Amino acid sequence: ADGAPIPVRESNSLTAPALSEKIEKGAIVEEVRLLGEQLHYKLVQGKGPAEGWLLTCTGCRCPIKRFCPPLVEQAKKLNAENEAADMWEQYWITRCAAATKTPVNVKTREGCIDFEEEPEEPPVTAETGVKATKQMNGATPSYSSTSKVEPIPGGFTWEQGDSEVLDIKAMTAERCRAEWQKQFIPWTFVGHQVLMENHRKLLPGMRYGIIFPHSAELLESEKFGARWLTKAFQLAGTIPTDNAVKRLFNVRPVSGGGACLKCSFEVEYEKPAKGLHTKLFMKYPFDFEHVKQKNDRMNSSINLQPGDLAENDAYRLLESALPFPMPKYYFGDINNSTTNFVLITELIPFGSKKKKMEDFQPDEVEPAYDKFLDDEQLSNPIEYYRLMTKANATMAGWYKAGKLGDKERMLYFFFDQSQVVPPSFSEAEFKSKLKMGEEFVRSATTFFPANLITDKNMTEWKRVLNIVNTYKPEIYQAASSNDDYCSVAHGNLNVDNTWWWRDAAKELHVGVLDWGGLGKVCLPHKLWWSFYSCELHLLEGHLEELLDIFVDTYATAGGPRLDKKVVRRDFMFAALDQMLGLLGAIPAVYRVIPKKAWTNGEVKDRNDNRLRDNFLTRMYVMGVVLVTRMIFAFDLGALCDDFVKDLPAGKKKKLATL
Repeated sequence: ADGAPIPVRESNSLTAPALSEKIEKGAIVEEVRLLGEQLHYKLVQGKGPAEGWLLTCTGCRCPIKRFCPPLVEQAKKLNAENEAADMWEQYWITRCAAATKTPVNVKTREGCIDFEEEPEEPPVTAETGVKATKQMNGATPSYSSTSKVEPIPGGFTWEQGDSEVLDIKAMTAERCRAEWQKQFIPWTFVGHQVLMENHRKLLPGMRYGIIFPHSAELLESEKFGARWLTKAFQLAGTIPTDNAVKRLFNVRPVSGGGACLKCSFEVEYEKPAKGLHTKLFMKYPFDFEHVKQKNDRMNSSINLQPGDLAENDAYRLLESALPFPMPKYYFGDINNSTTNFVLITELIPFGSKKKKMEDFQPDEVEPAYDKFLDDEQLSNPIEYYRLMTKANATMAGWYKAGKLGDKERMLYFFFDQSQVVPPSFSEAEFKSKLKMGEEFVRSATTFFPANLITDKNMTEWKRVLNIVNTYKPEIYQAASSNDDYCSVAHGNLNVDNTWWWRDAAKELHVGVLDWGGLGKVCLPHKLWWSFYSCELHLLEGHLEELLDIFVDTYATAGGPRLDKKVVRRDFMFAALDQMLGLLGAIPAVYRVIPKKAWTNGEVKDRNDNRLRDNFLTRMYVMGVVLVTRMIFAFDLGALCDDFVKDLPAGKKKKLATL
């Protein structure tokens, strides 16, 4: 613990009474379980209750410096021997001692590993003080171009036929195994002030301990470039140590998506190989100082943390183990105190949207697809949704069966989000958002079937959302109460997070992109997030079939047999909960398309250029339209009534007065 004494509660309920004793500064605790920002701990050293629950983040700065469990004992010994040293230095010394297996002198730092490069600014948290070489965090695999390793069983099988391709497959399998053996401290949650103070800094990453470029401009700069790519790729084990990046060129911005900035670039290797991609893709954070990107950076780096770390770890750890392909990983890292990150993978060679589908050759990648445009871009949408459903259900089943890796070890990197219960809006906030949402829906009548947006239906629309907001904690608790319905799965397996191709027999195949925020989730909720940009008629005609596919595939892949009725119930509640969130997005819609343009009927449908050209705005608008139509198409008012009726008498609540 760092700073003022921290209150401790006897349970994870925020309303639970605080214990009389608090955790004092300098205490070391062992993590038993982490639910969101609530930590169940056991005291290892220092003053405070022997066990309890505390918040890991209060305000802008986090009071808890977190240690990887295998390093707790070392940290404890070092802290006892060197009481004057602060926490981050103790952690850094522990890591050095673990890597070199030699004693470390605290004052002179004799025995520490060699530095690659000094950071430009002093570190703020423990992990940013780590400077590393290839020996950091355990042994990084050393490859030559003739390395041969058996692939991880059960994973995606690459196309065979060339010895160089088989070498890359073996390298990937060994790389993932080596990454699993490394030890790291977990993410420390940061606040807005930390981001504001640190976003300009170039500091080492949490996973490989070297500084990295967090923009396209930095990538091309003399500080990084081809020389840095060589060091990074070798350190990550994605190119052999006897190979190098000779040239970096053709760096270009890539548009699309709303989570970060992206660019593509090309490289030339000293020793070209068929398994090494020369066209690469890089993801990096929004520019905090750009007026149009600042809010997006706040959202991704603060509100959605540590989603970028989870995406990096997904590529770093799971590339060989998934039941479907992901883009080949080359390097990725993130710094905790700056929240700057980089992720470099192969560039998926999406086909041209101008090309007729019948002209695509076997294994040629289809065009990149967008949300809420299924009918005009997919030849047979249900074919794609069947395969996406099978893919995510298989991954979830494989996690349950232990095929993705040790289940407990996985939760160290991919947090258990299934038990997090978000709060309801206060009555005042809910009524304000609901009023704004109703005004928008009534102004967008051309997006709905005739006679759907009536006074009677809008009264029901408000009643349904009132119930969902009031009973939101109970809805989430019901969905996560049975762990059979919770597993590790892609959180947003949608058409725009995939790539597609057909083999010589015209069978459709899928690869999966965008792994931000990967964790253990409530499966019916994430099933909705795979469908939320589809057309209503697909759900009306095929929802029952898709639910059957999910339940059957999950069980076949190693998961338990789920009750389809429960899956359907929680799927629908996830849609309604998303609608609550979309109410707060109406101001963002008006910033792109002014309110007046809606009220005067200027915006007719999704083909308005302002919707076609603005991904997030189209997502907000069409999401409101889809869920509003679902409320009446699937009689979700009755679903809400049945849920409330089945609650114990003591759980009944008073709805907001509308």
